[in-house]
Amino acid sequence: MKYRLRQLLICSLLLMTGLAIQAQDTVQPRQLRPGDGRQRAEPDTGRRRWDGDTSRRRPGDSTRRRGMGGMASLFADSAKMTSSDYQLQIENAYVILSNVENKSELPITVELVAIKLQDSDSVLSVLKDNVLNNSRALNLRNLQVFRTLLQNIQLDLREHRKLLDSTENKLNNLRTSLKPIVGDTVLRQLMRDSALRQEFAPQLKDMREAFRGSTRALRESLARVNSLQTHTSANAITTSKLLEKVNNLLNTSAARIFGKEYNYLWEKDTINITSGTRSSFGKAYEGEKKALNYYFKDSGNKRLFLLLIGLLFFIWIFRSIRTLRRRDALGAIGDLGFVYLPSGYIVSSFITMFAIAPLFDLHAPSAYIESMQFLLILILTIICWKKWPRRLFLYWIAMVLLYICFSFTHHIVDPGFGQRLWLILLNGLSILFGVLFLSRMKEHLPLKGFLRYVIILHNVMNVLSILCNLWGRFSLAQIFGNAAIFSFTQAIGLAVFSKICMEAILLQIVASRVKRGVQSRIDYQPVLDSFRRPVLFLVVILWLIVFTTNLNVYTVVLNGLIEILQADRNIGNATFTIGGILLFFLIIWIAHLLQKYVGYFFGDAGLDEEISNKGQRSRLLIARLVLLCLGYLLAVAASGVPVDKITIVLGALGVGIGLGLQNIVNNFVSGIILIFDRPLQIGDVVEIGDKSGKVREIGLRSSTLLTPNGAEVIIPNGDILSQQIVNWTLSNNQQRLDMELTVSGSNDMETVSTAVKKAIRGSKYVLENREPQVLFTKVHENGFDLKAYFWCKDVARSEEAMSEILLLLHKGLNEVNITIE
Repeated sequence: MKYRLRQLLICSLLLMTGLAIQAQDTVQPRQLRPGDGRQRAEPDTGRRRWDGDTSRRRPGDSTRRRGMGGMASLFADSAKMTSSDYQLQIENAYVILSNVENKSELPITVELVAIKLQDSDSVLSVLKDNVLNNSRALNLRNLQVFRTLLQNIQLDLREHRKLLDSTENKLNNLRTSLKPIVGDTVLRQLMRDSALRQEFAPQLKDMREAFRGSTRALRESLARVNSLQTHTSANAITTSKLLEKVNNLLNTSAARIFGKEYNYLWEKDTINITSGTRSSFGKAYEGEKKALNYYFKDSGNKRLFLLLIGLLFFIWIFRSIRTLRRRDALGAIGDLGFVYLPSGYIVSSFITMFAIAPLFDLHAPSAYIESMQFLLILILTIICWKKWPRRLFLYWIAMVLLYICFSFTHHIVDPGFGQRLWLILLNGLSILFGVLFLSRMKEHLPLKGFLRYVIILHNVMNVLSILCNLWGRFSLAQIFGNAAIFSFTQAIGLAVFSKICMEAILLQIVASRVKRGVQSRIDYQPVLDSFRRPVLFLVVILWLIVFTTNLNVYTVVLNGLIEILQADRNIGNATFTIGGILLFFLIIWIAHLLQKYVGYFFGDAGLDEEISNKGQRSRLLIARLVLLCLGYLLAVAASGVPVDKITIVLGALGVGIGLGLQNIVNNFVSGIILIFDRPLQIGDVVEIGDKSGKVREIGLRSSTLLTPNGAEVIIPNGDILSQQIVNWTLSNNQQRLDMELTVSGSNDMETVSTAVKKAIRGSKYVLENREPQVLFTKVHENGFDLKAYFWCKDVARSEEAMSEILLLLHKGLNEVNITIE
């Protein structure tokens, strides 16, 4: 054992000595290859001295060095750039340069920003001239238009700034992507080496041109963007200053219009307007006109969207009318109270479009609202020409003419005695025809309570206009008179709009039922009453927008409401807003309304005799569930409730579920299982425990069975799934029936069996492809006891089938002298 250890130790020492000698001998200088004229610098001078000292070499060193040199060359670092490597590097650089040159081109949106900035420059110059140098000639209407326009310009400039900043960031990222090319050592070595430069001359030339083109395009784009950013900042500063000045002028003018502007009407007019003042008023008018032109040009996309809404409404109505025409069912809607549809569906689309126009721009100037209202009045006059009684239509024409006359009172610069009397005359005529219209509208217009309130308010405001005119408050008289007539005409248009909406919903329901082939009549009034409330809410909102706009208090009211609704409220650690809560309940209310009546839009009123497609009923059930879930999710998202607060609420609900809400949650989950697993569907004839009947409704908490006696049995969904369900109509509506009979008059079984089968096959309730069976159970002296089995087509008609077959058996067996005992 000791001898083996000694041998192992000696071998280890020899091996270590050999490795040390090998490591020392492998340290050799790099030799130049034959033919390489360029000498490479040796980094280690001490090694060169050792190689040059030949006197210190031993005789056997040369052989060992040659052997070890071959091994060193085998494992040496041979990573040397080849022509393909250089070509690949050039290609990569060229791809980067091409990408930079292509992406350096500014998008069309930046050019649109430049165009809009030029337009805003011209408008801002006009507004600046009027606000700073012509403020005395500006009335409340001019200032309202200027403020609305400046607010819109301010919003546009913010959007321009965001777009330009994002474009600048993209260009800077492109410039950063050029740095690796500039600092690439391989490309630098390629450019320094004359031989390589000559070899890749065409590629380097293309790359040089691409580099110059990309950097030039990038510099030009960055310069363009920086110039537009500077332009945007300058306009933003100007807009902010002008908006502050206009707000100050509005505060002072609001107090001025309540003061005495002119002498009392019975006093002599002592105020004279100079030519300079008249030119100032003309300048203010031209400024307002140019500002409105800019607004109409800038808000073209909103009108396109409004036109799209009108087009969609037209397509909806047209499809319903086409369905009724194809089935010759237009006569069936004659007694449903249609007035404006289906004959005026084209004009009705325009009325819908112009009526909802204020919703698509809540910060529109009053002139835009008035223009939309004037178009609404024209279309309304066309559709009501043959729909209203002659006298009512004449009163409406008179109100339209008064509307046009009141519109021109905006441009009265120096109201003299005659002009003030003319305004009083207009007020008196407006009151007169308003009262006459109220007395004649009766059954010809919907929303009678709303219209009665608006017409009374219209008369009161005309009286106030007359009083203000008498006392020298002419501006206030103008505001009251214009707001009165505009609110009246808008209310009439919105009343017609609400009637068109109701008729469109009713037309959709009728067309869907006709398309499904349903002939039964239902009471549509509950459905229309349910939808009338949200339509009335929309009508009131639209009317308030127009009314407050013409009173020149819309911006103040809107800002006040926004401040109240969006202000943070705290209860403990919980933070909420009143607007969020109202929006939450509004969305949930709409979701419940839609899920309740969504079936009507597809012709399904939920009646038992209309169940012809159980699959469609199931799909509608799923659609209701999806609408409800989406409504709640959207309500939570729109209300701005933090997710962590929802988690706390869900945790509290979890504790409540664990303590006492197991049954409710069990029923809810069971309802979802019934909806998606579908062991039973609406219209199925089932037996659940000791209850049997037809499934009338499947809800989230409970389901309803309609018994043959007409009773509606409400069963919790958890109880349904916990019991055995006998579904007679799961895959088909067939049911096997049996009938026990005792017959006499014949001892021939074949004769009796044939007669019974023949009588059963004569029933319309029996399946033709299934042969009835007759089984004899007992033989009498002159007859038999037997059982007859047959298949009924519809399980819901089983009792009718039994009755009819019994009559057929009685008649058929008597013909062969067989009687039923």
